[in-house]
Amino acid sequence: MQVSSLIEALPADLTLTLVDVGSAGGTHSRWDDFRPLLSNILFDPREAAATGSFGRGATRVYPVALGEAAGEAELFLTEMVNMSSFLEPDPEQFGRYRKKSGDSAVTASEMVKIERLDDLAKRDGFKPDVLKVDTQGSELLVLKGARSALQSVILAEIEVSFFARYKGQPLFADIEAFMNAQGFELIDLLKLKRYRADNSFGIRNAGLREGERSGRLAYADAIFFRREALVLEIGKSDGGQSVLRAVVALVAYGKADLAARLLDVGRDMIGQARAVAIGEAIRSLPSPRRKRLISRLLGKVG
Repeated sequence: MQVSSLIEALPADLTLTLVDVGSAGGTHSRWDDFRPLLSNILFDPREAAATGSFGRGATRVYPVALGEAAGEAELFLTEMVNMSSFLEPDPEQFGRYRKKSGDSAVTASEMVKIERLDDLAKRDGFKPDVLKVDTQGSELLVLKGARSALQSVILAEIEVSFFARYKGQPLFADIEAFMNAQGFELIDLLKLKRYRADNSFGIRNAGLREGERSGRLAYADAIFFRREALVLEIGKSDGGQSVLRAVVALVAYGKADLAARLLDVGRDMIGQARAVAIGEAIRSLPSPRRKRLISRLLGKVG
């Protein structure tokens, strides 16, 4: 994505604070073109020590896990590392699906320090604009420890589950209800993942019609956006800065149409000339279909 003209149309000091809980090696590539604007705040308990700094173009890493209450919690380590969780895997559930029983087997456990996002944000003086949470089942606990921090959040990406793979795991409906109560609306589900049922016939993906897929929907990344009226209300208090941050976040998540609408309804706050410049910059961005075509053509030339 070429966003240089979009960045040029934004105020020179605009900063977007991205908080990534369960960062697992860094932020998503969707943010690559926006890195000059970003203040990255990452949480990864596997890190040995806190590193980095705050501010535009900087990255701060916290070597802690987040939850509803400060203290310690038992982390269940699994055969497949990225299935480790603060919730115990449910062998009955995982045992129904291909390869999941072995992957989710607990190999060890350890006590891990837990902090609340609200406490750290208040102590260190940062306000999240975008929040991503992927903690393998404990997402709702993280959110409950971030009620104050959520007041500044415009867009949130939360991993949600559609059945309880871990014991006592909150499900999609629980997280959606919580986010709705905080002033957010679901706008998309990304990266829908399915588990294929284990069976003696070795059947994996047989289907009668194109586009149908076997397997049970297991989890996805739910994208929540703050209600439009609330974004505008926040924008009135900060000279339209929150509206501009929301536009950037929506473009990063491929929601150019919603970003353009926000330019329309927030035009009085951000100014006519700036709204037009940003709108034209968004209009000039290549569509995903065009980008795929260009990529294929360049591949053939190479």
